[in-house]
Amino acid sequence: MYPMEISFLTSGHQPKDDRIFYHQAQSLVSVGHKVEIISSKSELTVTENDITFNCFEGDSFLKKEKINRFITLLIKSKPDIIICQEPLTIMAASRYHNQADKKPKIVYDITEWYPSKKFLSHYNSVSKVFHFFKLLFFNFLMAAKADAFIFGEWYKGKPYRFLFPGKKFIYSGYYPDLKYIRYKEPDLRNDLLRLSYSGKLSIEKGFGNFLETIKILTHKRPGLKIQIKIIGWYDSEKEQKIFEKMIASFPKNVSFSFYPLQDFLTFIELINDTDIFLDLRSDDFENQRCLPIKIFYYAALKRPVIYTALKAIRKEVDIDEFGYLVKPNDIQQISNLILNYIDNSKLYQTHCSNARKLAESKYNWGAIKDEFTEFLQHLIEK
Repeated sequence: MYPMEISFLTSGHQPKDDRIFYHQAQSLVSVGHKVEIISSKSELTVTENDITFNCFEGDSFLKKEKINRFITLLIKSKPDIIICQEPLTIMAASRYHNQADKKPKIVYDITEWYPSKKFLSHYNSVSKVFHFFKLLFFNFLMAAKADAFIFGEWYKGKPYRFLFPGKKFIYSGYYPDLKYIRYKEPDLRNDLLRLSYSGKLSIEKGFGNFLETIKILTHKRPGLKIQIKIIGWYDSEKEQKIFEKMIASFPKNVSFSFYPLQDFLTFIELINDTDIFLDLRSDDFENQRCLPIKIFYYAALKRPVIYTALKAIRKEVDIDEFGYLVKPNDIQQISNLILNYIDNSKLYQTHCSNARKLAESKYNWGAIKDEFTEFLQHLIEK
């Protein structure tokens, strides 16, 4: 095997992002490659697990300044392959490529819609259309400069497969390495329910539906003690006031614990006593075609899930084996499904067992990491 120098470039992910650092980078190091991560989200210069971090805090930089900093770091490392997470980093990689003596391969790892609605949320309705097409054009222009693609899921790869049919690609899912998932045996009681919510605390992401479900449960089962962990952040002061008012109205048998965003390993440890995982995000066009990453972590934690009925889940997950798809605002149905798990221990244990079996047989990084490392190796060898 030809040992390579591989650089990850990202302007949107933290240096120790779970996909980049814990899975992709460590797998590449394990087969003899030299790996560095360059992120503009945090100041970090260190070597850990044989992976070099050359990262800087660039959120306040102009785009040109950020691109130049990426290029400067690439000049020092002289990689054989540059794996880019965003169009901006492809621009930096492409400009470096044009001046480098050793021409690297550029790989675009596509895990997000671009432009996504979060990029457009601060524009008014008229300028939103203009900026959508502007960013979309920029994205496809940069994608044309890539030598190959990594697709995190089927729907997000569809436009690139259509526009660039001659480019090499691989599907590499969001499955966790099971060595990081230390699950507790499920123990759902009829007098205690433990739930958790993680991510942006917003209506669009389903936090309102989550709280409404809890409220209905307190009416249907007044004696049920409910413990809830909230891990995330408010994105809107207006929504924060609404949610804080809702939370303050809950009876004493419902308790909340609040946590900021956690690193990958701490997050897994924090949620591993959750009895049932809920994700009730809105079912808009973009969400319908986004595969939620955490669903595979929940399966590995040996727990059932109740998710919004998304096309992406139906296509890529054996969801009926360990959970349900629902309309996110059908609070009555969702609460009844939760109570059915509490009252039907056989069903609950079956779904828990099925979830872990699927994680062990199918939805784990070990099942796909060799294909990932070999794909990159072949880019250089051919």
